Amino acid sequence: MRNKVAPFLALVVLSASPSVAALEPANAPALYASLQQWHFSSPSPLAAPVTITRGTASWTLSSGSVRMMKPLEDGSVTGLVFEGSGRFTMTIPNRFELAQLRRFSRKKDLEQIDQPITQLVMRTSDPAIAKLFPMASGSYSQDSLATKRHTAWMVDQANDNDARLLMALLNRGSELTVIDANTKDFGWLTWEYDSTRGEEIVVSRQNLIPERWISLDAKPPAITVPPVVMSHVNGKADLTRRGKMGEVGQHNQRTVDGRYSMELTLTGAAESVSALLFDLHSTAREVRAYTESNAPLFVVRDHLGKRSAQLDNRFHDDDFVVILDQPLKKGEQRKIRFEYDLETANYAMSRDWYPNPPGSFEQRHTARLELTVRRKNELRSMGTMESRVENGDRETSVWVVSQPVKMLTFSTATAFEEIKLDVKGIPRVVAFGPDYQLGNSGKLRNVGADVANALQYFNEFLGEPVTGESFYVTSIAAGHGQAFEGFLHLSEDTFISESPGASELFRAHEVAHEWMGHKVGWTTYRDQWISEAFAEYLAMQFVHDTVKGGAKFYDEMLRSYTGIVMGNMAGGFSKFNRPWLIERSSVERARLGPIGHGWRASTGDIPFGYVTQTYYKGPLVLHMLRMLLQFKSGNDEIFWSSIRDFIREHSGKAASTADFQRIVERKTNAEWGWFFDSWIYGADIPSYTWRYDTKPAGDGGFLLTIDVERRDVPEWFTMPIPVRVEFDGGKAGFLYIPSKPGRQTITQKIPARPKNVVFAPNYSVLANIRRD
Repeated sequence: MRNKVAPFLALVVLSASPSVAALEPANAPALYASLQQWHFSSPSPLAAPVTITRGTASWTLSSGSVRMMKPLEDGSVTGLVFEGSGRFTMTIPNRFELAQLRRFSRKKDLEQIDQPITQLVMRTSDPAIAKLFPMASGSYSQDSLATKRHTAWMVDQANDNDARLLMALLNRGSELTVIDANTKDFGWLTWEYDSTRGEEIVVSRQNLIPERWISLDAKPPAITVPPVVMSHVNGKADLTRRGKMGEVGQHNQRTVDGRYSMELTLTGAAESVSALLFDLHSTAREVRAYTESNAPLFVVRDHLGKRSAQLDNRFHDDDFVVILDQPLKKGEQRKIRFEYDLETANYAMSRDWYPNPPGSFEQRHTARLELTVRRKNELRSMGTMESRVENGDRETSVWVVSQPVKMLTFSTATAFEEIKLDVKGIPRVVAFGPDYQLGNSGKLRNVGADVANALQYFNEFLGEPVTGESFYVTSIAAGHGQAFEGFLHLSEDTFISESPGASELFRAHEVAHEWMGHKVGWTTYRDQWISEAFAEYLAMQFVHDTVKGGAKFYDEMLRSYTGIVMGNMAGGFSKFNRPWLIERSSVERARLGPIGHGWRASTGDIPFGYVTQTYYKGPLVLHMLRMLLQFKSGNDEIFWSSIRDFIREHSGKAASTADFQRIVERKTNAEWGWFFDSWIYGADIPSYTWRYDTKPAGDGGFLLTIDVERRDVPEWFTMPIPVRVEFDGGKAGFLYIPSKPGRQTITQKIPARPKNVVFAPNYSVLANIRRD
């Protein structure tokens, strides 16, 4: 789902002018130093109100004073500070984003942002700002308000807006505008326009963690072009140094202070860029960049840990900017080598251990990794081992990843043990981890066997089988799991103990990512639930079908997940419950965003809201869809064939929620927008109070009357409610109540007096349900 707004309007305002030609990459170090001075002119009183309008947002500065930022060498002005009386207004042309604004602001009837403001700090790459206000003469000095806001951007939001401005100034056609306004009811609201983002317009507020209240698409998706495509990584890592953190995990795995040299092959995708943004783990140190001819490149990366006593000194900005020696044009290939130090546990985490362009998760790349460890610290990597050479107390192995993948990893272990399982129809499963106690072989084998069983099950159940020679399953000194293509990280906990049902669920979830996450990716952060919720629901089905007592475990999962989402202890002390995720306060739960807002579902009060919505509410929504289809058709064929078609048709592609909806609609020959609007794009959960009565019908049979009252959801919310009518002899029938606002009564003739009437059976509707 894309959230579009009308093109920008130029009133008295900033225009989308190209960057000033005089700002050249060679001057980047001096330019960045100038941007970071935060020097402003003396205050100039406003002679008349000034209105700045961007898209559907406007800021009217009615009275007060303005300080203009010191011009750069070419004369361009990149900021201002306002203090006085003004107003910030913004309409939200998308009902789901408006609903997010209402939730986060705790104002359920809010129609737009309309707030008095007393202070405003602006930074922009648009040179038209200088035309808005007369420049004051005299010297320039730091402004305490601007300094506080810049520090807040960096420390609280990890946003180095000076580095982002540098990029926008050097890359023709790019634009960055950040306007921070102190509002009457919400404090500081930050409005941004960043032309490099898929959703260019963002409104956020700091509340323990940054909350993104609004995110909108300002132009057609085709206009947003990634600046580069990463196709290959040629990396070397010296992993022989012991880390300062010492031993971690239950098995006392030594941390590794790696020294990395990672060369990326990049191809220009935009018309021309002189500055590139990269992601890298925030604790990476001494980051340097070089051209293919070994010439150093200017790197902009702020040391956030030095800016606040609240931050660990190790932390840097996890985004950094590299200034190229020559512009990279569309279709041109360039290699950039990065060197840095990074301390990790016994595994390479996610994709942030090596530099990569933001938003490039779907950019598959090949790799050659040359990894050196101490001989007592064994290593396994993705790909095929090309060579291994011992040199004294060191061992260097070379691994080649010839099939393009989305991310790379490796894992190490001291005093390791390895179990290999050869099972027909799947790659060889290799379970790898520390030899931490007597009899560990059996536990490694159990983990490997579960992974092999899940691979076999999903190969047959889903089609599109996983191929390859080997499938590694490694123990990591952490409490989570993560799936790479043909390589799994699993928490060391699952190598220690077995918990029937829960152990298989955890392992199968990561295996399921080979299909949902890797074979089928996601288009934007709004579609990431496709990976996690589908993987979890597939793992639940695996437990149901293959584990002894699986049907009981499956029911226990649904009950526990319902309790997590609804904020109660319905799951009790179940092994599938997550009490630390349960938020009992209905007021705080009501602020959580929908599944379709991805990580934006989290709030400052519930920072793990994304986890609750995606990993637990997501599977419940899939289950509701399955139950609706099952009750209508009498079997599971439509639901599971929709999943299989989704995987087959989008294998090797990034998919969206709309893609899945289209397949369901094709399978059912019906429109399902109401379901996805209510449960994926909407966040509200209904409450129902119901009762039923029966009486003999005049011409035989009985009349069943059901009264239902609905609350807590908007009028447009739609969800048919299945009702199971049970009769003697084990017979049963279904009827559906259309969920309407307020109170409704339906009467249905039935053949006999019912033994029982069940409202929303089998967890078919996620709701607060009370029977009168």
